[in-house]
Amino acid sequence: MESVFKALAEDRALSGEIADSAALAHFAGLDAGDAAILERHQLLALAVVERAWKSAGLSSERNRLRGEAEKHRMAGFGCVSGSSMGGLVAMEREMGAENFGKFSPYSISRWRGNAIGAAATARYGLGGMDFSLNAASATGAQILFLAGSMVASGMLDAVVAVAADVAISPSLRSAMERGGSLTRSSAGGPLRADRSGMLPAEGSACVILESAEHVLSRGAKPLAEWLGGGCANEARHLMAPDPEARVLEDLLVAAKKQTCVGRGDDSLIDWISLHATGTPRFDAAEIACARRVFGDQLPWISAVKRTTGHALAASGLLEASLLAEGLQTGKLPTWPKNIDPFFGLPENPPMPERKPSVALQIGQGMGGTVVVNLLGSA
Repeated sequence: MESVFKALAEDRALSGEIADSAALAHFAGLDAGDAAILERHQLLALAVVERAWKSAGLSSERNRLRGEAEKHRMAGFGCVSGSSMGGLVAMEREMGAENFGKFSPYSISRWRGNAIGAAATARYGLGGMDFSLNAASATGAQILFLAGSMVASGMLDAVVAVAADVAISPSLRSAMERGGSLTRSSAGGPLRADRSGMLPAEGSACVILESAEHVLSRGAKPLAEWLGGGCANEARHLMAPDPEARVLEDLLVAAKKQTCVGRGDDSLIDWISLHATGTPRFDAAEIACARRVFGDQLPWISAVKRTTGHALAASGLLEASLLAEGLQTGKLPTWPKNIDPFFGLPENPPMPERKPSVALQIGQGMGGTVVVNLLGSA
């Protein structure tokens, strides 16, 4: 995560390819038998869960995926997972001409909407409530909101929040091009005047949320704190966002009030991670909304997809991880370069004097889902 944050801090795009499936299985600690029954989006997910799990210093016990051996199960540990296109890509691959009619007994488990959640809960013994979500580009942010809400309400002691998406297939790319959501040039990124759409990328991310009592009971140190947020739907259009972003405005106003309760400070949000996909209408509506809500006190902004591309369902959790990294280290990324002059934003504002202590993440998805999450330094 440090290397990704460094790239974000320098406002440059990452390059290179994610490890092949064999390497992902190795990172996830899977034996050959378990790895063979999983599709790539499941392997991507388990690889990042394994890394997050070890970093958090959690149990070393793991379950086999096919029912063998004694099972480890934690009733208070849940899972919220998602993938926007992973199941579709898996189904297309297995239904290809060379594979058609040669389905595995595990094919359905690779295509299902809970393909990632089933693999994670079985592997780590997550016996609490589990949910599998798909809210298009808002999936990761929605996963974080639901996971945080369940822990904050006391329904669960801890939750694994994980999402993954693989490189889109040619047929899916064609459909997305037909819908006008894909960029015509990788050079024109989010917030730039020459932006023309999103740049899909393969990726996965995992965040583990725990109650304060659960963290203290095992002597762990959190990276950041989930403070709250909101989720709503525009209930307007299957594809296009509301050009006035009225639902987002309501959520941002509510988030501002939430951070000000008992503090009397109207500028407590230090940093906003914009959804900023690179589509002309989405970016313009989001910036205009943020300016209406915050006025001259607009917090520091970042647009993570300029660095990572649009990892679909994983983007929201990846962005939250980078916010946690910045809050923990007390660092902000550089202000995005070459911003569309139409937005009326400064090109090179001075870096804030204080370290960031509260960050806000925006997630939006086709179908009208709008999410905000508030994270605070621990």
